[in-house]
Amino acid sequence: MKPSFTFMSTAIVAFGLVTTVVAASPEQVQQLINTRQCEGCILTGAVLYSYDLSGANLKGADLTSAALQGSNLNYAVLTNSKLEKANLALVKLQEADLSGANLAGASLLGADLTGANLTGANLQGAALEGADLRRADLSGANLQKANLLKARMSGVKLEGAILKGARMPDGREAR
Repeated sequence: MKPSFTFMSTAIVAFGLVTTVVAASPEQVQQLINTRQCEGCILTGAVLYSYDLSGANLKGADLTSAALQGSNLNYAVLTNSKLEKANLALVKLQEADLSGANLAGASLLGADLTGANLTGANLQGAALEGADLRRADLSGANLQKANLLKARMSGVKLEGAILKGARMPDGREAR
């Protein structure tokens, strides 16, 4: 016996009502692009490929699953921001403040984090392969199971950082 069309429609509608999807507000995306000021903005899933957002204030912003590949965020303030599963491949984050940021599962492949402040940041499971972390401050950061293969790490501060299970630049797993 095949389910009736009415039952299927009702099930789809009911499922749609239960699932809540938070998406980036177009107004807040435009505000960020125009002013580089978007403290506390909800930019979940925003697509911002190759934008110049240098010096932007994104303190406490929600950029979960945002696509920022190739963007310039040098000197940006991203303290306590949410960047879980964000695509930050090839992003410039020189001297950016990411202290307390949640970057769990984020892709930072080839990103330039030279001199960035990542104190207390959550980078659990983040992909940092080939990233430039020279002179970055990762004190107290959670890097469990992060991939740091071929990352440049000269002068990096790792005091109190959690590295268990992280893949280090030389390919070995941290214990």
